Formats: sequence, C-alpha cells, structure tokens
Amino acid sequence: MSTELNHDNDRRPRVGTIIWGLIAVVVGLLVVAGTWWNISFNWAYVMIALLIGSGIALVVAGVLSATRNRGR
Repeated sequence: MSTELNHDNDRRPRVGTIIWGLIAVVVGLLVVAGTWWNISFNWAYVMIALLIGSGIALVVAGVLSATRNRGR
C-alpha cells in the first residue's frame, strides 16, 4: 500500500468554491451599492435570485464535469 498522494487532480480550483465566492462578492457589492447610492433592495428577492443562479451554475458545472470525465 503506497502512502504517496496524487495531487495532480487537486491543482484546479473547485467549481463550487468559485461559485460561492462569486455569491459573496455579489452580496458585498450590493451592500456597498446600497450604502453609497442609497439604493434599497428587497433582500428576499436578491437571495432567491442568487440561490437560483448558483444552483443552476452548480448543476451545469457538474454535468459538464461528468461529460468531460466520461471519456477518461
């Protein structure tokens, strides 16, 4: 049994990490925009839209990853 670790597959960033990071950036930008320009957001709608968008992005990324890895 080998104790060597194969890190070749771990060099790429995970799609989920990128998507959740983008969600954090968008929420931060909306908070800053609301503060600077006195814009009012309905946060329930903003969160629903972000969750729907991130869910779609995660599903699409998963399907693309599965189809790309099928050939290996």
